[in-house]
Amino acid sequence: MRSRGLVVAIAVVLAIVAAAAVILYTNGVKNDAVTGGALSVVVVSKQDIAANTNLNPLLEEGAFTELKVPTDAVVDGAVTSLNSLRGQTTTAPILANEQIASARLSGGDAPQGGALGITPGNVGLPMVLDGGAAGYGLIQRGDNVVVYATFKGGQVAPKAALRTLLSPAQLQKLLGDASANGPLVAIPFNFTVTVVQSARVLNIGNPVAVEGAEFSETNIPVTLDLTPEDGEAVTYALTYADLLNFAHLPPENADGYAIEASLGASFDDIVGSKA
Repeated sequence: MRSRGLVVAIAVVLAIVAAAAVILYTNGVKNDAVTGGALSVVVVSKQDIAANTNLNPLLEEGAFTELKVPTDAVVDGAVTSLNSLRGQTTTAPILANEQIASARLSGGDAPQGGALGITPGNVGLPMVLDGGAAGYGLIQRGDNVVVYATFKGGQVAPKAALRTLLSPAQLQKLLGDASANGPLVAIPFNFTVTVVQSARVLNIGNPVAVEGAEFSETNIPVTLDLTPEDGEAVTYALTYADLLNFAHLPPENADGYAIEASLGASFDDIVGSKA
């Protein structure tokens, strides 16, 4: 009887040890999942955020929080501090509790100086464009753009206004004998000209992407940072050109390109280089 009782006691002890081992192992696995590997801090949103949303008000409302995740689970370019979101605008929707990739944000902070940050000596020229001409939501505040204008043949325009875009030699070649007749002239053929080689976007009211809906294709308000001379040229183009169109400049070439671009044959091929 004693030997049988001893065997039972040993079995009970072994069962307790085995159960304890299982518990310790399970807790160890859980602990390894949280703290066993290297951890990194990322920023997540507490709510869904639409594209083209200014994040400053959401920061003030406490709409973001920092979260620790395994380092090997951090997405490329993940935002790792709340301060990195200040002055940013979303370029794509952000879902609640997902890591925020910097590729979904615009780094185009408003320039310093005044409500719009107009460069000293410049003017802030507001306008309203169609969605395509304004970049369909891809152009952001702080970006640089080229401004093109397309004129249709047969269109009547003030000769004095054309001088804001063309040199005397170009105007003579474009209009021929008509350049000497009266204040109004008929443009003989279609052409596209670079109105401004580079202009900074001070503000833009991009459309918000809503699931199941398309971007608005009209009435996109935008304000450009322009010299007074460029402001006159753009105002003329807004009034008389058939189409005003922006082209997005890459960050590494914010000053634009010296060559005047055109659709079809180049403008210089048609009327010659500026004198």
